[in-house]
Amino acid sequence: MKIKNFIIYGVVVLLAVTTGLLMGELYGDSLIPLVDTFSTQEIEIRDDEKDIEKLYNDAISGKKTSFSGKELYQIAEYKLKQRDSFMKVLTGDVESMGFAHQQLRSNKVLYNNQIYYLKMSPNLNGTPMAPSMAVWMNYEIGSDHILMNESRNINDITGDNKDNFNITLGRDGATEWSLEKYRSFFKTDITTPLTYIISDFTCGKGSYDDNITLNENGQYVFEINLSYEFAAYAALYYSFEITHFLEANTIPTVPPQSSSDLPQWESVSITGVMDSEFNLISLSYVEKYRVDQVIKGAPVTNTLVDNFYYDEETITSYLESIGEL
Repeated sequence: MKIKNFIIYGVVVLLAVTTGLLMGELYGDSLIPLVDTFSTQEIEIRDDEKDIEKLYNDAISGKKTSFSGKELYQIAEYKLKQRDSFMKVLTGDVESMGFAHQQLRSNKVLYNNQIYYLKMSPNLNGTPMAPSMAVWMNYEIGSDHILMNESRNINDITGDNKDNFNITLGRDGATEWSLEKYRSFFKTDITTPLTYIISDFTCGKGSYDDNITLNENGQYVFEINLSYEFAAYAALYYSFEITHFLEANTIPTVPPQSSSDLPQWESVSITGVMDSEFNLISLSYVEKYRVDQVIKGAPVTNTLVDNFYYDEETITSYLESIGEL
């Protein structure tokens, strides 16, 4: 056995003993086959936009009244793309190897032809598995550049829990990124409204609810469950975001170079709630993947909730609170 492998094996044993994790779960099972999504383009795995537009029009006209979970996700995403304004607030918890816990919050706003994206996750426990991360972005629709300000300094994040996290970063100190540079790092456009690509391709061997109708509360509730390669493809651009913000000590100056740099996906479960007008109320996620962070193939479980807001008062109040109105 090579010395390097022996050291890694020894560290794994120590962690397994101190945390109660089994060796097979931590090391052996982490060597799952790598899904090569690196060269895949978003357009290759999305359904045709004209088909989704027809689905949306049939839904809002009442021509179609029963839906699958996949269809509801696509209808909701299409409607978000047509809106002049909305805000989504993602909060949740990140668990790595069963003991490294971290809270996360992100706010994404579309208002007055501007997109703002703030993401914050302080490492309050001091564990090396997930670094502190703060990012502030602004994009004016139609512009050829994005303003980006990010750091790995816990002091750039205020608040003591995910409900009140905020960041001190803003326009001062932000740098300009071209749209081309942003796409090379994150594999998508900043205008993309939802985290996952849900399509015939990504749901090819997944499961989702069929024949969903309004429940007693006047809401649609649906589930989508994907595993292994289909989860990896659904998370095509999300994987690039995870990789970028997991870089612990320095902000990456180059994007990932291959699929081996990206998370190895095991599964993702999505539960969506929509109103009768096909406005998303919430999307809940349970994400499981592995990363080479401190320990090769370290397991990560994210439990997250996206809440959506459409009223102008809520949106403008938030923008005022961060000094953008």
